[in-house]
Amino acid sequence: MATGLNKGNKNLSFKIKLIFSYFLIILVLLGFVAFFLNRNLEANLLYDTKASLISQARLVESQIPSESLKKEDAADLRTLVKEWRPKIDCRITIIGNEGKVLIDSERSREETLCMENHLNRPEVKQALNGTMGVDIRYSSTLKIKMLYVALPLKDKDGTIGTLRLALPLESARRTLFAARKIIFMGLFFALGLAIILGSILASQTIRPINNMIRVSRKFAEGDFSRKMIRNSGDEIGELAVALNKMAEDIENKIREVKAQNQKFATILSSMIEGVIVVDKTGCIISINPAIEKVFGVLDKDVEGKLFLEAIRNNDISDIISAVLKRGGSDSSELSLVWPVHGVFQVNAAPIFDGDKINGCLLVIHDITEVRRLEIMRRDFIANVSHELKTPLTSIKGFVETLLEGALEDKEHNRDFLRIIQDHAERLDNLVNDLLSLSYLEAEETEISKKDFNLWRQAEDVIQGFKTQLKKKNIKIKNELPINLSIKADKNKIEQVFTNFIDNAIKFNKENGYIKIYGQETKDNMKIIVEDSGFGIPEKDIPLIFERFYRVDKARSRELGGTGLGLSIVKHIVELHKGNVGVESTEGLGSKFWFILPK
Repeated sequence: MATGLNKGNKNLSFKIKLIFSYFLIILVLLGFVAFFLNRNLEANLLYDTKASLISQARLVESQIPSESLKKEDAADLRTLVKEWRPKIDCRITIIGNEGKVLIDSERSREETLCMENHLNRPEVKQALNGTMGVDIRYSSTLKIKMLYVALPLKDKDGTIGTLRLALPLESARRTLFAARKIIFMGLFFALGLAIILGSILASQTIRPINNMIRVSRKFAEGDFSRKMIRNSGDEIGELAVALNKMAEDIENKIREVKAQNQKFATILSSMIEGVIVVDKTGCIISINPAIEKVFGVLDKDVEGKLFLEAIRNNDISDIISAVLKRGGSDSSELSLVWPVHGVFQVNAAPIFDGDKINGCLLVIHDITEVRRLEIMRRDFIANVSHELKTPLTSIKGFVETLLEGALEDKEHNRDFLRIIQDHAERLDNLVNDLLSLSYLEAEETEISKKDFNLWRQAEDVIQGFKTQLKKKNIKIKNELPINLSIKADKNKIEQVFTNFIDNAIKFNKENGYIKIYGQETKDNMKIIVEDSGFGIPEKDIPLIFERFYRVDKARSRELGGTGLGLSIVKHIVELHKGNVGVESTEGLGSKFWFILPK
């Protein structure tokens, strides 16, 4: 809204400037005319007033008798002045040769006698010197600005006095004021007319420009549906045509750019690899969703920031700096701990603008799972080799012993064969567990879910361990609800119970106990197998469900364990969308549990 108002103010300002230019031109032209007209009028008015006053002075001069002036006959002169005063309508003063005022039409006889000597008056000086004197000054007597004209009064002997006529310039000022008033009224009228005509002309000029501004705003907003109307064939009309053509070209370019951006966005968003684009200063231009997921950031939050401000990793920052500095590609495998833990393959390449490096493109592959699987495979092969090697070595040794003559030893040969049989069974169990684990880890593994009584299944499994329980005098309690039913793969859940109860017996104490019970929630069922055995050290609890992991390796092998049972349990429960866990304190027994969704 503020932007629109600012633009409107700019348009209004341009219109005012246009009107003001007309106004200023008229004002300057008429101002010069009024100035010179006023000057000429004032000069002409003053000149005419002087000429009139001089003519009147000459007329009065011719009527003044020399004898009366020489004798300073005030009565005779006053009679003459009274006669002429109404006719010429100005102040008449007769001054003697010594500067004494003899008669003044505006003063009485007594007042005249008290008047100061006029010998030093400029106009009187000139007249006494034999020439006409003219002066304009402020009269301290009459308190008004006056025009004075003085003529010398002569006879055959020379200048015998001075005749001075004085005319107030108030009437001239009023005449000049009236003339000036007419001039200024004409000036204001002309300026008003200039404003009106300028407004009309400016509006006609601004109207197509305003239309262009409105349409241009639509262009700026991305709306190219409106076109500028060409109302004339002048420069403004040509500008409208050029802007329409420009808008059409921009619209086509925007379509092309949007199409390309859409392609790139689709490619980037669908890439498993993370992509980061930075400019030549190291500021992030764009990241794709894979980077957002890996580093836990959003494109809108990191755009425009330095790489280290957005993703605080010095290793990747060093790669970016090296590429921007050298201009060559780089490839590195990094093990990151923060802000994310994993192993990443970072490939960086410079972005060129002509011959100059303008940025850097990073493609980051998350190879954490690949490296984990490699380590797991390596450890698995090592563990399997170790587990197979021990019984095979024993079998091989006893077979060689029998072949070397122990077969004829009737006292011990059966013991050797029994040992060979035990190791063969151990090998068979190990292979079966490996096959089971391989089957469970296969992506195509399917489970057959059916409703069955979980309490009954636990009872059936317990019956299969009666001999082992009796041998160690272990008491077992099935505290699951008798009517507890669940929908799952019955055979696989039986395998879970079997492994848990088998471990609870093997690693239990003499005269110990085993308790099976459940905890039911709205959506899940938690089954717990608790024992009074040796417990598990805290450091071993996170690894207890890993393949071939044994807390007590010697005891486990002695009891016939393969180290794969709990790993098989974990895979079975996860196939049912559940999870497993253990709570244990060393020396105080363990609680193995699994949770199944109802």
